[in-house]
Amino acid sequence: MKIFLLSFVAALGLFASSGAYAAAPASDGPYKARKEAIKYDRKAEVERARREAAQRKYELERQRQYALERQRLEAQRRQQQQQAAERARWEAQHRHDDHGHDYGYRR
Repeated sequence: MKIFLLSFVAALGLFASSGAYAAAPASDGPYKARKEAIKYDRKAEVERARREAAQRKYELERQRQYALERQRLEAQRRQQQQQAAERARWEAQHRHDDHGHDYGYRR
C-alpha cells in the first residue's frame, strides 16, 4: 500500500511538472486573441518610441559634449597663440642689440 501511494504521488508530481499540465487553457475565441494582439502591439509601439526618444536624447547630449570639447580646445589654442605673441613682444623689447655702440662699457 505504501508503494502504491508513493508511486501515485510521484506520478502526480511528474504530471504537475510536465508541459501538458502547464499549457495555457484554450482562448475564449478570436475576439480575445485580437484584443490581446492589439494590446501587445500598443505596448511594443510605446517601448519603441521610448527607446527612440532615449536614443535621440543620448545623441543630442553627445553632440553637446563634442561642441563643448571643441570650444575648450579652440579657447586653449587661442590662449597659446596669445601667450606666444606676448612672449615674442617681450623678447623683442628686451633684446640687447647695441648696433656697435659701446656706451662707455668697452675698455
